Amino acid sequence: MERGKGRLWFHTASVGEFNTAKPLLKRLYKDHHITLTYFSPRAKKYLQTQEGKGYFHELYRLPLDFPPFVKSFEKRIKPSAILIMERELWPFLLLSTTAPKVWLNAYAKGGLLERLLSKRFSLILAREERDAEKFRSYGISDVFACGNLKFVLEEPPPVEVRSETSKLLVAGSTHPGEEEVIKRVYERLLKELKEVKLLIAPRHISRATEVLRLFQDLGACLRSKEEEGWNVLVLDTLGELFSLYRYAKVSFVGGTLVPVGGHNLLEPAYFGKPVLYGPYTHKVEELRAFLEKTGLGFCVRDEEELYRTALRLFTEEDTEKHTTLKEHGEKVLECYLFHLNAFLEKVL
Repeated sequence: MERGKGRLWFHTASVGEFNTAKPLLKRLYKDHHITLTYFSPRAKKYLQTQEGKGYFHELYRLPLDFPPFVKSFEKRIKPSAILIMERELWPFLLLSTTAPKVWLNAYAKGGLLERLLSKRFSLILAREERDAEKFRSYGISDVFACGNLKFVLEEPPPVEVRSETSKLLVAGSTHPGEEEVIKRVYERLLKELKEVKLLIAPRHISRATEVLRLFQDLGACLRSKEEEGWNVLVLDTLGELFSLYRYAKVSFVGGTLVPVGGHNLLEPAYFGKPVLYGPYTHKVEELRAFLEKTGLGFCVRDEEELYRTALRLFTEEDTEKHTTLKEHGEKVLECYLFHLNAFLEKVL
């Protein structure tokens, strides 16, 4: 086999872990034959749609975690290394296989089982330095803190909008009860900032016509029937929201003013846009903490705070942060690839 090439067994638990690993998989795919395994039965259908897109060459369900099955599968695919995402610490997968192992996006919870199984890894690439320190305390030497792969996003293809304004509020993934608040806030913003415009994307595009009716008196139109000179654009198309955040001056992410728990806070931050969200963020607390630490996240408890914060950000000279999530993610990914490639050079 050509030097630098090799077969990699890459394991992710489910769709979420796979999506986190996609930027890494895409770069490994060019030089290695990747066999991807998954655990969640619900992941199968989605992962099958990703075949042929440059992430993996083969797809299998993770074999039953029992020595004969694990050994048989390893013998069949002959991996040069086994790469495992996050907390997929299957005892016999780690104890019964012979290929060197890498733990990716690793984080420590403590406990005897973690202490024992973590020693089966030849290389651990951790989220935080505190995780790395914990693993080192187990006696493992090849541990490096690279950051969280969840913050590494693939840049979406560019899209265009038929409007020119430097003051655009993009409200993404909104729910009933939030659109009414956003309308009242937008009407107040219009009194202060005549040229401000709104792009609103309901979480479920089946509600787009309903949302359009709510904003009809403000010069609204659907994205699929976009007209020149709109004041409010209601997104009724799939796969565009992430890219459209690039045009925002200020963004709001829904599912947070109503008790849903929040949606993707990272997409507007990717372009360095300030991200506003309500108090209901229990599903995205890790993302919220990261954005607030970097100065990109702003929690607004109610309609009044949403209005005042949005107005302040609209009138500031420069709301975009000099360090975007894109730049942060590039550094994280570079760290993972540096250590991973150096390791693979040794074992292939």
